[in-house]
Amino acid sequence: MLHQHSSQNELSSGSSSTFPFDTALLDAAQAKQMAALTAVGQARTAQGNMRPSNGGGNSGSFLGGIPPGHNNFQNQPLLERSMSQNPAPRPSQPSNTFKEKSSNFIYSLATVFAKRNQPLPPSLTGISTPTYDPINSPFKDIEAGSEHGTFRLAGKDINIFHLWTMIWHRGGMGNVGKDNNAWAAILQVFDIPESALPTLVQIYSKILLPFESMYRQNLMEQQKKAQAMRQAAASSTPSANNQHPPTSTNTVSQQRGSGMGFPPSQPPSSSVPSSSMQISTGLPPIDGGSAILDGPTLDQDLQGLKRKLEQEEEVKRTRQKTETADSVLPAGSASDQAFVGPSDVNPGPTAQAPTTATMTGHPRTRQELSRRKIEYKPLVRDIETYGGRDLKQVEVELHHSNRRPLRDINDWGTIDIDALTLSIRSKLSTELSYALTTLTLLSTMKGQTPTSGFPINNCPDLFEEVLDLVEDLAFDDVIDSPEAIDLQDNPHIVTNREIVDIVYELETQPFAVLERRQGSKHPDLGPRQRPANLILTVINIIRNLSVFGDNVPFLANQPRLLDLLLRVCGVSEKASSYVPTSPVLSLTDCLAIRKDVLHILSLLAPAIRLPEGTTSLSTVRRIFNLVTSYLVDPAEAVSPIACVQLAGVPLGGNLRPPSLADVALEVFTRLAHSDGNRLVFSKAVSRPSLWCLFVSLVHRLPLQDLDFQLISREIWLSYVEKIVMALYTLGFIFPPELKSRAKTDRSLGFKNVMMRIIQKLFVQNGAESRQFFIIIVRRIIETLKIIDDAEDSFDNTKGVVSTLSFGMGYGEVGENDIERGTGLLGGYTDIGWNILLCREVQHDDVMFSELESLIRIEY
Repeated sequence: MLHQHSSQNELSSGSSSTFPFDTALLDAAQAKQMAALTAVGQARTAQGNMRPSNGGGNSGSFLGGIPPGHNNFQNQPLLERSMSQNPAPRPSQPSNTFKEKSSNFIYSLATVFAKRNQPLPPSLTGISTPTYDPINSPFKDIEAGSEHGTFRLAGKDINIFHLWTMIWHRGGMGNVGKDNNAWAAILQVFDIPESALPTLVQIYSKILLPFESMYRQNLMEQQKKAQAMRQAAASSTPSANNQHPPTSTNTVSQQRGSGMGFPPSQPPSSSVPSSSMQISTGLPPIDGGSAILDGPTLDQDLQGLKRKLEQEEEVKRTRQKTETADSVLPAGSASDQAFVGPSDVNPGPTAQAPTTATMTGHPRTRQELSRRKIEYKPLVRDIETYGGRDLKQVEVELHHSNRRPLRDINDWGTIDIDALTLSIRSKLSTELSYALTTLTLLSTMKGQTPTSGFPINNCPDLFEEVLDLVEDLAFDDVIDSPEAIDLQDNPHIVTNREIVDIVYELETQPFAVLERRQGSKHPDLGPRQRPANLILTVINIIRNLSVFGDNVPFLANQPRLLDLLLRVCGVSEKASSYVPTSPVLSLTDCLAIRKDVLHILSLLAPAIRLPEGTTSLSTVRRIFNLVTSYLVDPAEAVSPIACVQLAGVPLGGNLRPPSLADVALEVFTRLAHSDGNRLVFSKAVSRPSLWCLFVSLVHRLPLQDLDFQLISREIWLSYVEKIVMALYTLGFIFPPELKSRAKTDRSLGFKNVMMRIIQKLFVQNGAESRQFFIIIVRRIIETLKIIDDAEDSFDNTKGVVSTLSFGMGYGEVGENDIERGTGLLGGYTDIGWNILLCREVQHDDVMFSELESLIRIEY
C-alpha cells in the first residue's frame, strides 16, 4: 500500500520522470480511473505540443514526462492569474448600434441578390445598382419606406433587419409558419393588421427567405467542419498513444516473473527512461503542426471528461467493497487485460507482459445525453357535442342526404305554365315548393342562341304572380309611401361595410343562434319554409332570367319590378342600429338580396329609361343609395394598391379590383349614361350626397407608382375608366356651385390628381403604349372641361341667339364663344403643350380644342 500511495503521489505531482507502474495491485475501479487519467494526460501532451501556451498550466502527461522544450519558457500559475487583486483592465470594444447593424445587413443582402443577378430596388436598400430593371424586376411591387432598409406595408414602415432578427430568433421561416402565435406577435410589434399578413409573408419570401437559406447552409457547413476537426483530434490521440514501444513494460514483466509473481517494493532506477532516451526508446514527440485540433474545443472536452471522472468516483465510493473486477469491466476486454493482468498467476518464461498499447487501450467515447421533451397533457373528457348539438349525428344525416341521386330534367316531363301560375297563386307550401323549384330550373336553361333562355316575356301572368308573392311575403298589406325629397338635406348613406360589421358582431355573440331576432323563423310556421327563403328564391330566379339578352327589354320596362326590388333591399335605422325594411328579413338576408339586386341592375341598366314626370323620385334615390353604399365607405375608398393590401391578397397573385365596387360603378355609369336619366338624378339626389360620392371616387384614383404599375393590367384599367366616367357623370349632374367647389377645393386636389394620371399614362409613355390609354385620357380631359365651365349642364338657353346680337359683334355662341379667364390647367402649361404635340391628340379635334381651352391663360 505504501508503494501504491507513493505512486499515486508521483502521478499527481506531474513529475517529469517516467517510471514503471504496476497495476496488478489496483482494484477494478482504480484501474479504470488510471486508464482515463492516462488518456487525459496524453491528450494534454498532444495539445501542448501543437501550440505553445502563453500562460497555461502544466501540459504534460499524467503518466509520461514533460515534453521537451518545457524549460525554454516559464508559465504563470493559473491560480496566481485568476486570484490576482489588480488585474489589468481589458479595453472594452464599442458595441455597434442597431442602425449600423441594419446598414451592414442591408449591404450584405444587396450584395447577395446582386450576385444572383436579381438586384434589389435602390429605393429599398439605398445602394444604386446599374443592372436594376424597374419594369421587369420581381421586387417592383414592394413599396419602399421613408428610410433605406425599410418597406411600407399597411401604412407602416417595416425595418427589414428587425423583421429578419425576429423571425430568425424564432427558428426561421419554417418554424414561424407552423406557429400562428409567432406571426401574431410579429404583427403586434410592427402594428399592422392581420389582413396584411399574406403580403408580409410574400415580401419575406421574396427578399429574406433566400438569404435565410444561404445563411443556414453556411452555418451547417461550419458545424460539419468543426465536427470533423473534433473527430480528427479524437482519432489522433489513440493513434499517437499506440506508437509507444513495449520497452519499459517488458522490463516490468520480467521483474514480475522473477519475483514469484509479486512486484518489487521499489521501482528500479534502471527502468526509468530520461528525456535523453526518448529517441532511443522509440517515443517520438507529438507533432505540433497538427492544425486540425481545435484548442478551445479540446479544452472543453478535457474539462468535461474530468467532470465525468469525478462523478464516477463519487458514485463508486458508495459501492460495496465486495464488488469484483469482473463485475465492473467485461471479461476479455482490453481494459480487463490491462489492469487485472493475465489469467495465469505464475506465468512461464515464455509469457509476454501486456504492452503499453494494451494497458492504455482506446479511450472510451463520451456518452451524449439524450434530449427529452416533457409535455404535460391535462386529463380532459372528450365532448362529442358542440353547442348542445351532436355533430356526428348531423354528419350522418347529411351523408344520407348527399347519397340521394339528383333528379334528371326528364323527370319533370311536360311543364304547364298555367299550372305553375296557379300553384304560386295558391300559396300552399307544397305547391310553392314545386312551382319555385321548377321555375328555378327553367330560368337556368339556355335556348338555341346564346342570348335566349326561358322566354319570360311570353308569360306575363306568371311574372305578375311572382311579384305578388314577393310583395305579400315581404310587406303583407303595407303600402309604399313616397319619400320627401330635399336637395339640401345631408342624409347618412348606410354602407355595405357597416351592415357587414353589424352582422358579424351579432353572429359572434354567445348563443347567437338561440336568440330570436328579426327574420327568424316563427315557431307557429312548423315545417313550412321561412318567408325569407321564398323571397331569396324568387330574386334568384329574376337574376337568372336577366342574364339572357332577350329578356332584358321586357324586364327593364317593368316599373313595378324595379320599385319592388329596391324596396325589399332597403335598410332603416332603429335603436341606434340598422334593420331591414321588410319585417320578415334579417340583416344577413338583406346583404344577399342587395348583392343580387345590384347584379340585376348591372344587367338591366343599359335598357332602363327614367322618363321625367312618370318615374318615381323615391325609386331613383333608392338606386343611388344602393350604388353608393358600395363606394363611399372611407375605409374602402382608397387607391388600387391599397385595395389589394386591404383585401390581404399577395402582390404576386391574381390581383383583381373589389368586385362589388366594380359592379356598382358599372351600374352607375350605364344607368346615368343618357342625359334624360342624368336630369332625373339631379332632381332626386341631394347635393351633399353627390359631393360625398365625388370625393370617394377621387380617392379611388391611382396616385402612387405602384398604382400605375397595377393599372397596366386590363382589368384594373377598366376599373379606373369606370371611375373617371362616373366622375364625368357627376360633373354633368353638378350644379354650378359644386363645380366651383371642385375647382377650388385644395384639400381634395382634384385637378392635381387628374394631371398626374395624364402625365403618367400619356406623357411618360411611348407611342406604342399611348394607344392603350387614349380612352381614359380623353375621358379625363372631358371631365376637367365640364368642371371648368362651372355652368348648369341642363340649361338649354345658352345656345339660343338673341335678337339684338346679330351684327353687333357679340353674337358668338356655342363653340365659337370667346372664353375668358385662366383655364383649370393654366398652371400646367408645359405639360399641356407636351400633350398637344402628341400625334393621338392632334388627330382628335375635340380633344385638342378642349385641352387647349383648359391650359389658356388670361394676361
